[in-house]
Amino acid sequence: MLHLPENRQWLPISILTGTALLTRLLFLGRKSLWMDEFLAWGAVRLGWAEMSSAVASGTPHPPLAFVIMKLSALLAGESEFGLRLLVAVSVASAVIPVFRLVSRRTTVAAGFWTGMVWALCPFAVSLGQEAWVYGINASLSLWFIDVADQTWRGSTKGLAGCIILGAAGILTQHIFVISVAMGCAVFFTIHPGERIPFKRFIAVPIVIGLMYTPVFLFFSSQFAERSIRMAAAGQGMGLNRLISFRPLSEFFRILAGGLLPEISTNLLDRPRMLCAYALNVLVILFLTVVPFFTGRLKPFERKYLWIAFLLPFCLFISDDPTVRQLSVLWIPFAITSGAVFARYRFAGASVSLLCLLALIPYYRMNDFPYHRSDWRTAVATVESLADPGDLVVVFGGKSTSLAWEYYSRTDLNCFAPLGSTPFAGESESGPGEQGRSADDPELLIDSLLTVGGHNRLWIVFDCWGIPSIRNVEGQYAMEFYLSVSEKMEVALIKKAAGSNRM
Repeated sequence: MLHLPENRQWLPISILTGTALLTRLLFLGRKSLWMDEFLAWGAVRLGWAEMSSAVASGTPHPPLAFVIMKLSALLAGESEFGLRLLVAVSVASAVIPVFRLVSRRTTVAAGFWTGMVWALCPFAVSLGQEAWVYGINASLSLWFIDVADQTWRGSTKGLAGCIILGAAGILTQHIFVISVAMGCAVFFTIHPGERIPFKRFIAVPIVIGLMYTPVFLFFSSQFAERSIRMAAAGQGMGLNRLISFRPLSEFFRILAGGLLPEISTNLLDRPRMLCAYALNVLVILFLTVVPFFTGRLKPFERKYLWIAFLLPFCLFISDDPTVRQLSVLWIPFAITSGAVFARYRFAGASVSLLCLLALIPYYRMNDFPYHRSDWRTAVATVESLADPGDLVVVFGGKSTSLAWEYYSRTDLNCFAPLGSTPFAGESESGPGEQGRSADDPELLIDSLLTVGGHNRLWIVFDCWGIPSIRNVEGQYAMEFYLSVSEKMEVALIKKAAGSNRM
């Protein structure tokens, strides 16, 4: 298995693809949809032209990923499973470029085990179990790098493939430009005698850049609105973020994904989680640092890999990405992991086993691990206990009205302070967002109980930056409270004369 030609690699590719599909399709509908996925559901219900227009006006994302999710819903229905199906297939297919990219540089056995890590690790599995744009972006990025690697080595078919995948990538996510930069850097990891002339190579990024320019200009207003939102949320941007714990914290989630928390002081109060985090960090450092000192990597490969590892973190200067947006790090990570697996006989099997064991707690979750909100349980809880005349108020992002609508099975009256138009831009959000902000729930609750004439309010709290329902003070009494999940709360409040705190 060490030196199979590419046309005879069908067996390891078949095993890897089957495993990757199995891990992503298994319990695909188990986890509740979360806010971004509700936005995707709201988009796919629209007609094709209306969907493209709505996505462009209400999100900073180009429309291609939503086209894929709409096809998924048409193929398998609008259940959690149906919305996520084609994303799962797309992310599972990325095991093939991971395998081939590593096999060319090390051995087929090392490529196999690196692909197996992609097939099993919770990070990559969760990318394929979320009906959102980042899994599709990760898949296209890895396929683009694989085709670019072949193109730089002289493949004539690969040149057209680079342009097609490049166009698909920039129509899926703006951060695909980093993937293009990674693909260009791969050119310099190939021996000068084996790669195509520089003039032919440079044509690829120039053509992709020309295609991306109108897309960038079209979404420039969305970028400006996003910057305003982040500034309002107190998320300061700039070079100083590169020396904070945030980039390092996200990097250490490249295997476990949202299964492990970010680096924070409360880790010290959770001994079991701290031990798991320490083991995870040791494995990642082993896979990324050791290859630079074992001689498996050529000197020019080492230079590229340093750039490839550091380049994606530039996003922190102007944004606050999670590891899902940084999935392009899997390109250098796959190469260094392959170098380790080629040198140490049982390393690949050991890391794959650890990833398999980590899937057990991941599959047991009812909520998505990056924003632990279980809307399915929250809505069912309220509807099982509410009286017919009760009002439900949902706090969270712009998709809260869609969240309630998706899981609701009754005709309870529901009010979303951020409005019912999740695809409207900031300037079109209307008085619902400006006058009754979810950042000031006390004012809203007081208005609904006094001016609005309601006696009982059910509050569903998707805690985006707001600590807890229990922190809200006023002339109310809390009759029921339930912490549904880490980021999800439900409460019933009533008027209570003389009470200063709920």
